[in-house]
Amino acid sequence: MKKTIINKAWLLLTLVLVLSLLLAACAGGKDPGTIKNKNTFIVASIGGPETLDPAAAYDSASGEVLQMVYEPLIYYDKESTSEYVNVLADDWEVSADGKTYRFHIREGVKFHNGNDLTPEDVEYTFERSLVQDYVGAPTWMIYEPLFGIGSSSHLDDDSLRSLDDIKSKVEVVDGGWVEFYLVGPYEPFIQILASWWGGIVDKDWCIENGDWDGTQESYEALNNPESNAWPLDLIAMGTGPFELEYWDKAVEVSLVKHDNYWGDPAPFERLIIKDVPEWTTRKLMLENGDVDWAYVPTINYGEMEGAEGITAHENLPLVQCEGFFFNFDISEESAFIGSGQLDGAGIPTDFFADIDVRKGFTYAFDWEAYIDDAMNGYGIQPASPIVKGLTYYNDNLDHLKYTHDMAKAEEHFRAAFGGEVWEKGFTVTLAYNSGNDTRKVATEILATNVSALNPKFDVRSAPQEWTSYGAQMYARILPAFQVGWLPDFMDAHNFIYTWMHEGGYWAYFQAYNNPTATDLVEQGINSTDPNERQAIYDQLAQIHYDDCPGILLVQPIGNRYFKDWVQGFYFNPANAADYGWVPDLRKDY
Repeated sequence: MKKTIINKAWLLLTLVLVLSLLLAACAGGKDPGTIKNKNTFIVASIGGPETLDPAAAYDSASGEVLQMVYEPLIYYDKESTSEYVNVLADDWEVSADGKTYRFHIREGVKFHNGNDLTPEDVEYTFERSLVQDYVGAPTWMIYEPLFGIGSSSHLDDDSLRSLDDIKSKVEVVDGGWVEFYLVGPYEPFIQILASWWGGIVDKDWCIENGDWDGTQESYEALNNPESNAWPLDLIAMGTGPFELEYWDKAVEVSLVKHDNYWGDPAPFERLIIKDVPEWTTRKLMLENGDVDWAYVPTINYGEMEGAEGITAHENLPLVQCEGFFFNFDISEESAFIGSGQLDGAGIPTDFFADIDVRKGFTYAFDWEAYIDDAMNGYGIQPASPIVKGLTYYNDNLDHLKYTHDMAKAEEHFRAAFGGEVWEKGFTVTLAYNSGNDTRKVATEILATNVSALNPKFDVRSAPQEWTSYGAQMYARILPAFQVGWLPDFMDAHNFIYTWMHEGGYWAYFQAYNNPTATDLVEQGINSTDPNERQAIYDQLAQIHYDDCPGILLVQPIGNRYFKDWVQGFYFNPANAADYGWVPDLRKDY
């Protein structure tokens, strides 16, 4: 009997060993014990946040932090951009006429400071956003469906200065519900609420920290304050799975796990986002496992082919558009315009208001060289700001794509300013954000090609830190700026408003204002007829081609690179963070 028992034990041990070997083989022989910083997810990016105020932040670097700290009422369901899951709302309804949205606020949720989430916090969050209404902020997406106008500060409309009007648009009603009252049906409104600008703040904590206190006096003091006067600029207090530990500007942001989180606990004790502008450094950090994800510029994708210990998620359908935006009204304070005169040593502040200047620069750009060389083929040239993946995208607008044509570029430069540009020449500096090598190449292509047309043309390129780059763009310091647009929501209106409406984000900061385009943009979002909307957006594509307010560079096709121990990544183009949704990631083999 004893011998039989020993044999069975030996057999069991053998089976265990075999199973272990099989599991090791399936894991590629990787030992989970080799995973660095098992309880911390570390990111190497190229630029840190501009602000931690969810009502002011309108850049992806800020958004990727804020969406971990603050939570919206609803969010996208995994990869879907049309299905949602409940977050701080556990139920929601839309009226038959599409003008009233109701959300029941989840109970038992606590902010990071221990305060309870209440429906009053939700009402305050959106009223606060409407009150502050920072120029350059995402608040337009709240204003437009509630008031039918993009801002209270860009346009002179005293009716929107009434605090009673603002408070009438978002209200707490019986039974823990909060209601929003729209001026009309607005199809993408539910999508708008799903991002970080819909993140709910703690009313009491905000007031304690000098934010809007609900009064008219406080409203007037805090409406579009200077950037250094934003009460929540450097601090944060949300309900999300992570809370702010510290923000060392231009170095890193550290978030720690929220121990009293109402939902599934965060999979990591810390999330650290490092600002690492130099590509070689980021690459070595990823290869060595010192970071779990690193930003890889499209121009460097080839270096990652077959990289050991790296998992690549390739050919992701990005709903993005990169562009050059010509500044029609450059600030006299600009250090990029030389003498400020059309005398060969600079450019005047209205240089790009001349359509022949704009078309000269545009025809000088070489898309084939840019997409093939700088982007390794990972991109397509757009014909319209409404790129593939958005509603009302039209695949039959190739005739609206500019081509690289140096003869036409010369023709337009010879005509610019009645011939003075060609005769006198000019000097200008085009800036790009440092660390973005793809933008660097695009800027150099344009500078080189324009300079080659005439020995009197001197176009230079210069890198700028992201934080200063954004500030200079907002102040209209940059003669032209090169930036990209990621979707706030997946409707065509999000991109076409940004590019072509007088109050649109890029259009406003480049001082582009075509009244016909603005009217058409408003007609497009107010229409409930899909055929009418399609016709409007096609007409706007033609106007963009005719006006040439900037260069539509590329719609990228993306790859994402992780250390091979990172599991759980899925792609949603509406997510601000290139590394995906951190609460669904894990580090394991």
